[in-house]
Amino acid sequence: MNRFAFVGFVFAVFVFTSAAVQAGLPECDKLTGEKKVLAEKILNSVHPYSCCDETISKCLKKKNPCALAERLARRVCRLVAKGESEDKINRRLQKRAESMNSYQKKATINLAGTVPAGDVNAPVKVVVYACARCPFCSKIIPALQKEVTNGRLKGKAQLFFKPFPLKSHDYSKEGGLAMVAASDLGKFWEFTLYMYEHFDMFCVDKLADWAEMQGMDKEKFRQLMADANTRNALVESKREGLANGVKATPQLFINNKMYTGFLDIDEIVDITLEEAENSSK
Repeated sequence: MNRFAFVGFVFAVFVFTSAAVQAGLPECDKLTGEKKVLAEKILNSVHPYSCCDETISKCLKKKNPCALAERLARRVCRLVAKGESEDKINRRLQKRAESMNSYQKKATINLAGTVPAGDVNAPVKVVVYACARCPFCSKIIPALQKEVTNGRLKGKAQLFFKPFPLKSHDYSKEGGLAMVAASDLGKFWEFTLYMYEHFDMFCVDKLADWAEMQGMDKEKFRQLMADANTRNALVESKREGLANGVKATPQLFINNKMYTGFLDIDEIVDITLEEAENSSK
């Protein structure tokens, strides 16, 4: 590295460190070398989608940095620390901004008959349209249910589930009917989490046995799966999802706003916490 490049490198690190220290962001202070320079580059080029008109870095230097600038800076630094590329982090931030757009049309979602997970007084409602036979649903939904009941989103968000069977997944209709039947018998989350936990062992013939294992009457469960009202409820849930623009699963709505960001649990948790902060203002 020549003398001028080295001076530029030191200056970039100094500027970034000053902003991070001023805002009190340990996630950023821990970065060193190229990772620190990358984080500084992103924070010097990206603007928060609300609360401050400057770049994130300049927002952090203000006397009273806004909460969103600090949240986004922490998120950027955590992603840089994990080794994510500049392009991927920028795409994450863009998708996040789209999800939090205040001008976004809110979905109309009927929650009657659904069984929420989480604190009834939580300020945020997270609704997920999901397929019983969606591999990714089997990972993200149990993780999200755990977060709202005993994790980072406890007291911050409630989780609601809307079945959305996809024709591309074998036996999605039967899995959806089983979920509706379990809900009618008061064992929705117990059954759904068990079914996702045993995703690779799924068999239509096992569903009644699984229901019995979760404390349901086997025959009542079978009857409900075959009942026309159960089928109608599943059809209505799918129809509502389509009307709200659902094309794939899992599809999240956070306080009725469609979430278009990356589907990893840390991203979802962070944006839900942001929504909880906004709701409390």
